[in-house]
Amino acid sequence: MISVSFSELPSEFRVKLSDEGKEELWHRVDEFGGVKSLSEAFPYSQSKMYNWRNKDLALPVSFVRQVMGENNSENVEKLKGPGSSGEIRNPVIPFKISDELLTRVEASVKINAEGIPFYITSEKSLTQRFTELLLGLGDVDHKIYERESRYEVRYPKFLHQLLTGLKFDRDITALVDEKGEFRNGEIFIESQEINPDEVGELYSREKSFELALLRCDSDKIAELMAEESEKVKGLVQN
Repeated sequence: MISVSFSELPSEFRVKLSDEGKEELWHRVDEFGGVKSLSEAFPYSQSKMYNWRNKDLALPVSFVRQVMGENNSENVEKLKGPGSSGEIRNPVIPFKISDELLTRVEASVKINAEGIPFYITSEKSLTQRFTELLLGLGDVDHKIYERESRYEVRYPKFLHQLLTGLKFDRDITALVDEKGEFRNGEIFIESQEINPDEVGELYSREKSFELALLRCDSDKIAELMAEESEKVKGLVQN
């Protein structure tokens, strides 16, 4: 699990503060000597700061850190990028970002012509798991599309920038979920053979079944078959 504190966020990211947080921030500015004095000490023009204050705009992370302290994030209600590509409401800072999420991003996220990141898979269960991991960071803006048995989860560019800038250890289970192949009773990721004992809980329904067969896990096989049977019943009844 990787922890990303407020002090480690890119300085060009922007935040919206709660009413209490805004009051405290501008109170500190006034204590410093006001906007004019602050503009002489930090690289922010008076006009820009007056604009932020009067129009209640999102503030650069760098500005908030300089006024409120490097890791004072308790009043952050929204986190945005430098542009307008979505936001995270009620971000859980410091972010706790799992190797699982980062592995799935590396394995299955593409970038479209507009520069928007999207996770792509053929299984709804993997879509649900990826979305669950995203929402562990806060109320992340995202959209889910289904096209010809393919699912896409689109999320903000700035969040992708953050995630792809982190070093992590690949999660073997997540990698099997995303890219694993079952051939002749063995598991492969590309040309690398994977020991079944290293694989934990899979979210891919198809691969969970394959793994259960490989392990001769009759209880898991029965559980998965019963779940599929319930799905079929539901479709027939509807």
